[in-house]
Amino acid sequence: MIAEYWKQRSTHQKVLILFILTLFFRAFFSLNIGLIDDEAYHWSWAKDLQLSYFDHPGMIAWLEAITTSIFGDNQLGVRLPGFVCFAATIVLLYKLTKDLFDEWSAIFVGFVMLWSPFWGFGGYVASPEPVFALCWVAAAYVFWQGVREDKQRWSVKKTWIWLGVLMGLGLNSKFIIALLAPGFGLYLLATPSRRKDLLTPWPWVGFLIATVLCTPIFWWNHLHDWPGFRYQFHDRHEGSTFSAGRWGGWFAAQLLFCTPFLYVMIALAFITSLIKRSEARWRFLFCLTAPSIFVFYPQPFFADYKPHWSGAAYTLLLMGAGYIWSQGLRWGQKQIVKARSKVFTYGILGFFIPLALLTYTPFAYPWIPKAFKLFAPNAKWETTFDPSNEFTGWEDLGQFVNRRQREIHAETGHRPFLAALRYETTAQTTWGTQAKIYMLNSTVSNYTVMQSVEEMKNMEGQDAIVVTTEKYDKDPLEYAKFDSCTRDKLMTFRHGVHARTFYVYLCKNFQGIIYGPNERPPSARR
Repeated sequence: MIAEYWKQRSTHQKVLILFILTLFFRAFFSLNIGLIDDEAYHWSWAKDLQLSYFDHPGMIAWLEAITTSIFGDNQLGVRLPGFVCFAATIVLLYKLTKDLFDEWSAIFVGFVMLWSPFWGFGGYVASPEPVFALCWVAAAYVFWQGVREDKQRWSVKKTWIWLGVLMGLGLNSKFIIALLAPGFGLYLLATPSRRKDLLTPWPWVGFLIATVLCTPIFWWNHLHDWPGFRYQFHDRHEGSTFSAGRWGGWFAAQLLFCTPFLYVMIALAFITSLIKRSEARWRFLFCLTAPSIFVFYPQPFFADYKPHWSGAAYTLLLMGAGYIWSQGLRWGQKQIVKARSKVFTYGILGFFIPLALLTYTPFAYPWIPKAFKLFAPNAKWETTFDPSNEFTGWEDLGQFVNRRQREIHAETGHRPFLAALRYETTAQTTWGTQAKIYMLNSTVSNYTVMQSVEEMKNMEGQDAIVVTTEKYDKDPLEYAKFDSCTRDKLMTFRHGVHARTFYVYLCKNFQGIIYGPNERPPSARR
């Protein structure tokens, strides 16, 4: 019966069914695994609402504050905004791809978004990226509606008012969306029929709307001596020398995230957009992606980088890659890629399917340590070798720490404060305990920015319970002044297999965080 039903469905219906089933699988998966470090970090922002934050603007925290207030502090409440934005991004990008090229190109884009290592595996994560990606794709979609050369073109007024709103919301999610703006200008200047749009007031009205919507970012940074702007535009880009090796590491990460066959298609899409820029749709792709490509490709030569920074440009270039896969690619008389090439189809699937199995199956059962012992019986196993362990154990830790705090309070009459080292451990310990956790490192994060000098001064003389893990196993005495620290060890298990080791220190008489000769408390700069 199922086979007969499937035969009767059109291609469009089959694709829709597969997409919906995949989204249901992703939703089930998202609701049944713990949070990764950055998810816990951003969730903790929602418990202390601000106009903006040190690492990113505030949109993800604002949305999570709404959903967790409705559904609670659980996976549904935390991940719902990201999941909805991810699904909406796929729908909008599918529509834009079909508008620019054809339906098979759109199917290709939807499949890649759902199952690639970069978009697919990261799409459920509660972080600024899904919200930013939706704003990025939505802004590209709106811009195309305003510059297309047919009767469906939007008015200049409507286009730029919507762009102002979307760019403002996007900037409240992640600053990278600002790189769309020069792309808009480049397209208008390169398109004679659209240059006149720059002479109307509406692009500047859109710019004003976006600027007004960014007021929370500027005001928060003003109140805290501009830590977010310093970090994003200066601190993380200084102190490095020219390094071809660093660029090689970055390039290897691009191949890993996209997988090699898909990366080649994305590269071909960008090259094609440059060569065929006389066509509006290819010029559109080139102009909107070139600023990001030209900024982030040289970046690793000269400074530190994040591998996903160029991902926003890749998201739009997927449309061109989809068309190359759908229709093939000819340069002159030479056929570079055949239509629906088996080489690229099986090449992409040959990476996607094994990576999907390697990613998802360890959550169902921890088979990686057993496979490790089988192939390397004499090697030492570390729990950090299994990435799925990262998602586990924090609720157990929270129960242990909360119980220990109550016991010490009952024994001594004094309630120790809770602390951790590194922002990742601080965030996850906050999630596990559902309590206030102080970060004792001198390394700046949103926690250290919000911990005032006066607040930390008031805790001097108190005892502390300090958490570390096997991944970041450090002695608290290296980071803060205490009379002494004694350590307990908590081990957690999955299906009887050792998964995590947590170290819980009881430290006596806190006397302040240790700062290096060139460091000082972030709040002291105010």
